[in-house]
Amino acid sequence: MASTPTFLSRLKLSDPDLALLCVPAAYVDCTSSISDLDEADQSGKTSHLLSLVVTDRVMAVNKDKSPASWGGRVITSMAELQEKQYPFWKNIGRLQIEVADDTGRIAYLNSFAPWGWRSTQIGSKVHFLGTVKRFGDKLYVEPGAEQPHSAAIGGIWARYLGMPGRVTGEAVTGAVHAVLDKEAAYLKCERHIVAAMQLDEAGVLACVQYDLADLAKGVPVFSSLRELLVALHRPGSVGAGERALQLAQRIDAASIRTAARTQSKRQPHRDAPLIVPDQQVLALAAKQAETLTDDQRNAILGIASALRSPVPMNGLIPGDVGTGKTLTFLLPAIVAHQNGASVVIMAPTIILANQIAKQIVRRFAGEIRGVERVEAGKKIRNKDHILVGTSGLTSACSKAGIVPNVLVMDEQHKLSVQTRGALVGPATHVIEATATPIPRSLATVFFDGMQVFTLRQAPVERFITSHIVDVRSRGAVTRAIRETIAAGRRVLVVYPRVDSAEITRKAKVSKEGTQLDLRAATEDTTRTAQGVVAAAATFEQAFPGKVVALHGLLSDDEKDAAIQQITSLEKPLAVASVVVETGIDIPDIGLVVIRDADRLGLSQLHQLRGRLVRNGGAADFFMMVESIDTLEDAALERLMACKLTTNGFRLAEIDMKQRGFGSYVDDSQTGSSQGVFRLTKIAPADFLGIATATAAAGEPGAADVEDANEADALMRRVRKEVEKLRQAVAAGESPVSPAGPVVRDLPALQEKLPTPPGSFRPRPPAAAPISRRAEPTLQVRPAPAAPTGHQQLGFRLLPVRPEMRVPANLAPFVGRFPTPASRAPVAPPPLPPGAMERIKAGFDFTSAEPLHAPAAKADPAAVPGFPPRRAFPPRG
Repeated sequence: MASTPTFLSRLKLSDPDLALLCVPAAYVDCTSSISDLDEADQSGKTSHLLSLVVTDRVMAVNKDKSPASWGGRVITSMAELQEKQYPFWKNIGRLQIEVADDTGRIAYLNSFAPWGWRSTQIGSKVHFLGTVKRFGDKLYVEPGAEQPHSAAIGGIWARYLGMPGRVTGEAVTGAVHAVLDKEAAYLKCERHIVAAMQLDEAGVLACVQYDLADLAKGVPVFSSLRELLVALHRPGSVGAGERALQLAQRIDAASIRTAARTQSKRQPHRDAPLIVPDQQVLALAAKQAETLTDDQRNAILGIASALRSPVPMNGLIPGDVGTGKTLTFLLPAIVAHQNGASVVIMAPTIILANQIAKQIVRRFAGEIRGVERVEAGKKIRNKDHILVGTSGLTSACSKAGIVPNVLVMDEQHKLSVQTRGALVGPATHVIEATATPIPRSLATVFFDGMQVFTLRQAPVERFITSHIVDVRSRGAVTRAIRETIAAGRRVLVVYPRVDSAEITRKAKVSKEGTQLDLRAATEDTTRTAQGVVAAAATFEQAFPGKVVALHGLLSDDEKDAAIQQITSLEKPLAVASVVVETGIDIPDIGLVVIRDADRLGLSQLHQLRGRLVRNGGAADFFMMVESIDTLEDAALERLMACKLTTNGFRLAEIDMKQRGFGSYVDDSQTGSSQGVFRLTKIAPADFLGIATATAAAGEPGAADVEDANEADALMRRVRKEVEKLRQAVAAGESPVSPAGPVVRDLPALQEKLPTPPGSFRPRPPAAAPISRRAEPTLQVRPAPAAPTGHQQLGFRLLPVRPEMRVPANLAPFVGRFPTPASRAPVAPPPLPPGAMERIKAGFDFTSAEPLHAPAAKADPAAVPGFPPRRAFPPRG
């Protein structure tokens, strides 16, 4: 066919005969049909293969919703309608056709593609998949969106869906059927599978049919790849097709794992061994302010040993947020540099590259020859320095003729395959770090052949309480922001967008409206979702002089200036985009608020939460949505999982089991992520089963087994908590309630750490009976009347306090070094009078002293994204 070249290129197939590698999405039994409507489920919930007779009666409705007529008479006959030409038909918007079963029972079928019925013979029987629903004394049938082709009637229909927006299911069906009877096509596909698996045919089948002992009766066992391919596209039963599809998915998983192993395999090289003594690494670690965790120590010594090997290392450092990945890869890299190796460190963003370079200066100035922050498009000044930059490093090093001995790629999942491979020479040791926790079960799949150094332990204790709220709790969130700033801490408010956008929520059209009432219209709701730019301007009105915007559209200098203002407490409130998701190390952020949190993934939410109290302490994390009532179950479960645990590895297990791995045909996926089949939906069980069945996978560690088991238990708890939350919201209760302890092995931490400003943790009950007014529930005092033209924030402003700034202790560093910064501990700035009492009081202000209005009133405005509370009269 003419479209074959484009079709093949989109599926990354080099030969039309390889179309047999496109797998069906599902199988439908079309061996028998229903020709008596009384045998069908008439609730509209079950799809049947229906065989009904087309009668001569129709009702045609024009696109303007007027009845189709000719000569002033409404047309009600199919025969009369078929006599009309195309100009008449093109004005018809809906055609209601009368159909009958074998008993003469009448039903009505609505078609919004009327032209297709112009050649249908009256009295002929039509076969289609559809539902039957009763409305009053009438029956209506609704065909499904996908219909079996005529050859599938009487057999098993292999249903191909294609790729939305790229390849249609009809195109895939046509390509597969064109080669179903070609002997050469089967031979080519068999050779393709064997080459991808690097096994012979018997080895492939043994690898994927590892569950023969557990097979149910009647499930086929395939003795050749030919049998598997035939069953995949022309199964004798639905069960046979589903078994073939399952084995195709396993072959895909195994071939991806084989490709990952091949890609990671390195050959020995005489220039690979580097001088990285363990004693020198540990001596350098002893000079640091913090003490290494056991995980860090083991990873650092493992990396040092690999750097001494004649086989260049492909290393991966997956770790949870706050586990010290940067120091883990810096220590062995610095020692290698001290002993003459060339070191290049690449980051995906300018902000992160600047931060790494500054950290090297702060920690190791005087220990190294120099560090150079290589900017995009600029030349490298000194090849002997440690080079730090973004993807522009590839061209800069190429022009300078530099092939590094050690290449470190931070946040490797955000760098393309081409970027990651451009600087790798035959003797280059590669260390990749990722802030996404990767369970061992997943690491053995996608990073097979790599040395994995997992970090689980955090060097500091952090106690973070997470909350799910909607706009009804805007007052409490705003008060938490004010209290946190008043206590001399930093606040981060994150918006998914940089610019504001209109978001339309479309109402679902009922089947009644679709089938019977053409005048029924959908009722959509539209709201304006604020972006960072607009939100920062509105926050500035509420917190004048204390707000800074941080997003990807700022210049490099503007980003550095913004981070410096946040760090120095010159502007403690940052309104940011998800650019702060990874790598941004700002000390003592006490509160993070995520607006439209349901639009972010579980991994993103966990990474944003990781920005809190990176030096240890307690903090709060708010996930704010527009309305909990209308939130889909999957989104609410995602937020609840994030609320109930701070363990990133368990969240990664949940994320993997919820999302699976999607379709493995994509422009961004090459090498280790491209399987042999196309259009497969690989489930985690396919990878885990292959990993267990092969000797190379080894036995999972105790921590990984615990993560998997705990993730299952956590998911069960998540569903229960979601149901409780929905019931509470339906009953009119506030979605904000005192949070229980975070699921983490820190039983005594809550007692040891101070309660953060704005915390929702309840205060201990008083010994004396508590009056109704003093109940420890969330309350908000109404504020005095605001200046004309502005909306209320909902509560009083705190007294104006002296502005505290932390002096910057880092000098400009590009290409040269300042005097090493002192590592002496700095005492925290004193709190203003009365601040500790307000902090301990938390959100219950009924037992605290009344807050006095400031001498100079700020000009409060509505906090962006948090609709204003209704006005209350001031208390007498």
